[in-house]
Parts: sequence; C-alpha cells; structure tokens
Amino acid sequence: MVTKQPRWAPDPETYAARKSASSDTYREVPDREAQLRETGIWWTEVDSARIRQSDTDHAWRRFRASLPELIWNAAKLEGSSFTLPEVRSLLDGVSVGGRRTAEELQVLALREAYGALRDLVGYGTFGVDKSTSDRLNRLVARHETPDAGRFRGEGTLRRNGSELLRTRFAMLRQHLAETDDPWLQALIYFCSAARTPFYAGGNKRTALLMMNGILISNGFDAVTVPHTRRLELDHALDTLFTTDDATELMALLVDCATSGG
Repeated sequence: MVTKQPRWAPDPETYAARKSASSDTYREVPDREAQLRETGIWWTEVDSARIRQSDTDHAWRRFRASLPELIWNAAKLEGSSFTLPEVRSLLDGVSVGGRRTAEELQVLALREAYGALRDLVGYGTFGVDKSTSDRLNRLVARHETPDAGRFRGEGTLRRNGSELLRTRFAMLRQHLAETDDPWLQALIYFCSAARTPFYAGGNKRTALLMMNGILISNGFDAVTVPHTRRLELDHALDTLFTTDDATELMALLVDCATSGG
C-alpha cells in the first residue's frame, strides 16, 4: 500500500529530511516486466480507495466551476507569473498589463484546452484515444510548436519513430481497457504519457487533461498537483524518468486528490 507522501518543503534539504528512507529502495513487482512492456512504466500497489466517487454530472459541474483555478495552477506549474485574479481577468477577456506575451498565450491556450475537455465530457464524447489526445495537445501547445496535435515524427520532421509511438499508445490503451479501476487507469495514463513524450511540446499538460477526462467521465473530481508542491512533483518526475518507476508520482496524485492539495 502507498503511504502518504510528505508535504511540500521549501528547499531540497528539508524535503530530503522529510522523505522516507525506504521510499528509494527496490520493491518487488511480480508483473514489472509486463507493466514496462505494455505501458513503458512500472509501479507497485496504489491505494485509491479513499477517493470519493460521485457521478459524472456532479464531477463535471465541479470541474466546470473550478476551471479558473485549474488553469491558473497548470500555468504556475509551467513557471507562469500570472496571479489567480489576473488569470480570471484574462479568461473574462480583459487584458493584463506587465506580463510577457508568451505567458498570456499559454494561459489562453490552457483555457481553450480545458474548455474543450469540458465540452467533450459534457457531451459524452471524451475518449481515451489518439484523436482526443491530439485535439487537446493541438490546443494546449498551439503557440509552442508547429507540430502541435501530432505525434513526434508525424509533423514537419517526419521520422520512422512515429510508428513506434503509435504502437506504444495502442499498447497503453489496451492495458487500460484491461484495468477495471478508473483511478488506476487515470494514474497509469498520466505517468505513461509523461514518461513517453508523444508530442514535441505540452506533453504533461496534455496527459493531465486526458487523466482528468478519465476521472470526470467516471464520476471522480479532477485532480492536479498544486504549484506549491512543485518540488515533490519534480522529484517524482525525476524518479519516473530515471527508473521508469511511477509509484512516487502516482502516490503524489492520490495524496493531492485526498488531501485537497
């Protein structure tokens, strides 16, 4: 079972002091090879039983009501200097002075992407498929790369690697189809898509949108890692990219969902 992870610490030394000494030790995973083969990551058991489930309509309404906060937090995780009131103003169509154009465009792109997810779930057309992921990435990364919405190798620089990415995505979808727990599906998707960057830009933002699409469609509230826990997120991502172990990142997401951030 996954234990609750330490809260955000103001510096790496404090975080290291709070971090369990056993969390970096090797853990026996009976189906580790199968996990790696099918998803590109591996993990130990994740306890999501504490997370409250309602129904899709209520989860969607709460998601819609919290869009400004979700968009602001997603931008902050990318280093944005916008405040929440400034994001609210921008979402209402009011320009904010004194901010870089790139930051403003990023927030506006997030607004379009989160709005698209709201509509997809609201109309019951959200799917864990490449076309949905491509659409969300096209919106979220539209100002960052000319290949937004296309797997690496499918765009301006066509390479054979795109076929490998499509195969990896198909294997991931098959694994999710064989996973009964919607929360585990969402966790696996986010960690796998973060570990195997399908796109030239906006991969984690797109993975987060897809993860929340899975959650909301199954009656769970949307979740994100608060920007105040950025240090924990960076450490979990570093562990994922260096060892393929997604357990720490999964545990952080579960903790954010159960603790309210």
